[in-house]
Amino acid sequence: MTQNADFQEKYYTSPDGLRLYYRDYNAANSTETPVLCLHGLTRNSKDFHAFASALSRDRRVISPDMRGRGRSDYDPDYRNYQVATYARDVLALLDHEQLTRVIAVGTSMGGLISMAIGSVKPDIFRGIILNDVGPEVDPEGIKRISAYVGAGAVLQNWRQAINGVKVINGPCFPDYAQADWENFARNTFREQADGSIVADYDQAIGAAIRESAENAVPADLWPMFRALASVPVMVLRGENSDILSPETLTRMAREHPQLTPVIVPNRGHAPDLSEDVSQREIRRFIQQLQD
Repeated sequence: MTQNADFQEKYYTSPDGLRLYYRDYNAANSTETPVLCLHGLTRNSKDFHAFASALSRDRRVISPDMRGRGRSDYDPDYRNYQVATYARDVLALLDHEQLTRVIAVGTSMGGLISMAIGSVKPDIFRGIILNDVGPEVDPEGIKRISAYVGAGAVLQNWRQAINGVKVINGPCFPDYAQADWENFARNTFREQADGSIVADYDQAIGAAIRESAENAVPADLWPMFRALASVPVMVLRGENSDILSPETLTRMAREHPQLTPVIVPNRGHAPDLSEDVSQREIRRFIQQLQD
């Protein structure tokens, strides 16, 4: 374990023996229900740093790198890159930290992981915040993401990396300044010893998705979502999202008795949680939960 100014860097062992990394913010200074942040398909714990740093003034926040991402081990069998495996890894993390009750914040794939866990062990969650994801995923969004996952490009410098993420993600974040794009790129890529820049995830994740669509999105998620009926749920939807449709969000609100829908203006997939509306509504939702 190493210490950072804002968080502790820790590791635990997955059920099948991988060494997995997580960040632990405010590990000892709060008695409130901890928040568990789960990232998207090709992302990692760095995405949540600003959000977790702010939220950890009041409570503990844990943010893991799922297997194959960031500082966690890559899986020697790419077929394990699927939501069911990630859910087991998260349960192992909670057991490692002896946590029996958390509030989940799941972005995209992280939301699917939250639903998977909650469908079998709903009592683990005091509440769930689904960031731009639901029990139906728009095929157009999956098509867009699948086009670049596992492409394996090696870039020569950070300028190329910044320009690349702007091209791919520009429509999702139309108000980003250059500093925002630089931060986005550094959360997406890592620098190798020779100075080249590569994506900070196992390229075999792309092979897993191409081999089976269910490695990206499990089939028929509505029963899983309905199993969360006893758990308060907030859903953030980027106004221009191509993953979570307005129709799906409307149906989610109709079928879940404790669902709070929030539209995040000027965002595609997925809100980065720095938005004023995201921060305000998340804090309000968490404060309404009885710890």
